[in-house]
Amino acid sequence: MDLKDMVGLSQEPTIMDRLQFLFANMLACGVLYFMLRLTKMGNRAWYLTVYSSGVASSFGIYFAQQAYNNGIYSTMTTETEWSMYACIFFIAYCAMDLVIGSFEYDEAIDYKDGYVHHFFFIILLGWLLSSGLTGLFAIALIEEVPTVILSMARVAMSEKTPFAFGLTFFILRISYHCYLTYAVIEYSTVAFVIGVILMRSHVKWFHRWLSGHLKKKGRMPLSMKVAVFAALIVLQTFGHGFAVYRMVVKNYLVAASGAMMVHLVIFFYFAAKMIMVIQDVYTQNFIMEAIKEKKVIYNISWEDPRVDHQVLKCGPEDVVLTISSAGCNVLDYMIEGPGEMVAVDFNQAQLAVLELKILCIKYLEWEQFWQIWSRSNYLLFNEVWPKLRKQASKRCQEFWDENGDLIRDNFMFAGTSGLMAKILSFPAGFIGLSEYMTKNTGKPYKDSFIFNLIVKFLSSSAWIPVGKWLAPLGGVPEKQLNLVMKTPGSCEIFATKIGEIFEKIMWEKDNYFYYAYVAGKWDEHCCPRYMMKKHFKTLRERVDRITLFHGSVCDAVQAMPHKSKKKFTVYSLLDSMDWMPESMIANQIGTITDKKYFDHDNGRIFWRSFATGNRAHSPVLQQLRPTMLPDTKYPDRVGWYLTQLWIPRLPKDFNNQNLLIEEAPSTIKQSFKGDVQVMYTMATYGLSTHKKDAKAFYKSQAKVYDGFRESLLPDRDNLLLYVVPWTQSPKTWVSVGCGTARDIEYVVQHIKENNTKVYLCDLSAELLGIAEERVKELGLEKNVKLVEGDINTKEVQEKLPAMGSVDLVTCSYCLTMIPPWEKAARTMISMLKPGGHLAIVDFTSKEGCNTWMDQRFYKFWFAMDGVWLNEKQPAFLRDPRNGLQTEWYQEDPSRCPYTCLYPTHYQFLGRKTGDRTSESKRQ
Repeated sequence: MDLKDMVGLSQEPTIMDRLQFLFANMLACGVLYFMLRLTKMGNRAWYLTVYSSGVASSFGIYFAQQAYNNGIYSTMTTETEWSMYACIFFIAYCAMDLVIGSFEYDEAIDYKDGYVHHFFFIILLGWLLSSGLTGLFAIALIEEVPTVILSMARVAMSEKTPFAFGLTFFILRISYHCYLTYAVIEYSTVAFVIGVILMRSHVKWFHRWLSGHLKKKGRMPLSMKVAVFAALIVLQTFGHGFAVYRMVVKNYLVAASGAMMVHLVIFFYFAAKMIMVIQDVYTQNFIMEAIKEKKVIYNISWEDPRVDHQVLKCGPEDVVLTISSAGCNVLDYMIEGPGEMVAVDFNQAQLAVLELKILCIKYLEWEQFWQIWSRSNYLLFNEVWPKLRKQASKRCQEFWDENGDLIRDNFMFAGTSGLMAKILSFPAGFIGLSEYMTKNTGKPYKDSFIFNLIVKFLSSSAWIPVGKWLAPLGGVPEKQLNLVMKTPGSCEIFATKIGEIFEKIMWEKDNYFYYAYVAGKWDEHCCPRYMMKKHFKTLRERVDRITLFHGSVCDAVQAMPHKSKKKFTVYSLLDSMDWMPESMIANQIGTITDKKYFDHDNGRIFWRSFATGNRAHSPVLQQLRPTMLPDTKYPDRVGWYLTQLWIPRLPKDFNNQNLLIEEAPSTIKQSFKGDVQVMYTMATYGLSTHKKDAKAFYKSQAKVYDGFRESLLPDRDNLLLYVVPWTQSPKTWVSVGCGTARDIEYVVQHIKENNTKVYLCDLSAELLGIAEERVKELGLEKNVKLVEGDINTKEVQEKLPAMGSVDLVTCSYCLTMIPPWEKAARTMISMLKPGGHLAIVDFTSKEGCNTWMDQRFYKFWFAMDGVWLNEKQPAFLRDPRNGLQTEWYQEDPSRCPYTCLYPTHYQFLGRKTGDRTSESKRQ
């Protein structure tokens, strides 16, 4: 009995038969969903997905069997009743998932993976039905097996995405899908194109899953997971290449060179995508994996301690905390003679390296110490290790019992950073670079054409995108290198710096950093100070002052593990804060500057960064008002750090406790329906020929205002939490263009802890109505006053604090909507008292690019909705003649929802200069 007899249909299904089957399946989806909903079992957003993927997989297994028996080409090119009704079934699922989801789990259906995905398949399957090509879809239904695994896990309320999902996803959605895509090309070019588009999405989803999955703990070691998927990716790339080769040989060997080129481009595109998956996985996990597996990352501390000593001037009265790394700088500091030192590291392997160096200094002669650490003398290490082991901690014993091969294989090439040196040692030896380095002439190497060519290339910024891929091999997190690419012109500055390293810095006679990596050893004429014989006796007398601590900097500061328990006077934080998010930086600075742990009268803080410019790379660090150290006065032998900063003394008005305030996560429910309503309002407002009325514009969308703007207006949370200087404890705050008061929701506890009086000012009564409700919900009625109107009018100014008395004024995505923006900006500056701050986040034209075509388009597009992008606005704010000293300015692109557009926005913080008298005269 065939399918037609089973379902009681006519011999040749009519349109009515298909519609009946469609509505029957839609009804089945609805009944099943509400039956399962009554059970209250798991996550209801996945009920229909479990059902549809299970049925689709069953269809897929059946058609896979048919392909095995009849051949894949025959199966995919033959339309059957089963393939036809499989298409109709999936259309019914897509439709009902959207309909039911819009009412039952709207928050779970996002735009791209929900609406776009479902509508795409409804249209695609409709086309296949009308064209008689349903066999193409049926043969691919087995690709739904990973969805069965995922949806069952989600219904069971599991937050983990199973390893089996990723494995089957790769095999079916990438490898098998790639095979089908190239098998179908002879049958339908359109189907081939659709297959390529879908494969791109599959690779993107797999990349996202793998990156997240590897960060979570599981039964299988991370290294094994990476190895499994790396092997699969390599096999897939070769398989894809073979498919292209067969097709090119079969179809395009003589003619159609253009088509052949298209297929080669497709292959190289996906090959690059696959390589990026491997690279990204390694980049995102190499540090945490090394820490977990207790592996060395840094075999040499790549920060020049000479600069530290020039400014910190440590003495017997100092208690120093620094990051251990390879221990080089810890021992170099001890030559300066601080009273005590705490060396902290998350990685136990790094602490084991430092501890072994200390043990060597305490219990061996200098010649032995030199042979082990400058020559990697493995025989000597094996001879003395039993003696040293008796004095070592359990951590050190376990590490060196298992990792003596680090010295056997040359410690100069050990660890993640040494791996890069090892890779480069072969070409360096080939072109004579290693031999020349050992001569230590102090002059740059010019005898190799290849080397000169490399230097020329590295002196241009063209290599930096590739450098992001290679950075982890040198122990540099990708986030750190991203700092270089963030600021306009930074890439060129960094490239120039790298060129300078190869042309000059690395050849300096005392530059032991590059000497070690090129020569593979240290010599007495070029080595760190702690390796020198003349300092050995001093170090032996002082190394007992060093305390090793496993954990974070904050943990070490709070534990105060050193013997005297005196407050710390020096923090040397290396470049560790480059890869930290703002929240972590805030917590660390808030903790380590606490008076319980840090001497505010004599304390100093020193760190380095890959960031360029004349300020710190973080707005939190900028609140410390650090001093920049120019290269001309403080030359750094490493050379690649673009900024070196220190705090000779904390600002007197610095309140570290405000950095430690924890805010509850604040999220706004966003729905596609609400977004459509907002976009409709924006479109009609933009196309209207009437005079733009901001009040009317916001009135029609007040209730769904926040949801859409949560993704449209980025970095408001960052501005309020980290750019606004809460360390100054502001007591009065005026929020201009406050809208629904979303801004204060990010900093509720900050307002309460500081008892800040907040004035919320806006033109729209409707938005202020929502703001009032929000203020009540947050329990801030005593702290907040609502003011309706234009801040440029005297009537509104009388309702606000007196001019020249406000601590903080903020303006989030409002200044570009005010036609007399300069007048409004001057009014906001006038509100501030001397030392008060103005904080703004808004759209602008990208700095230095305002004549570019995309920037002109953004100006035109935003202006349709009454938002006037104007590069003169940030320029005005940053001009000191207008009364503000810029303390923070940063531009970033961000994606507009539902588009491929990336307009630029800026964050600005300015501190008012002068006094009230001069300010009033200027006004």
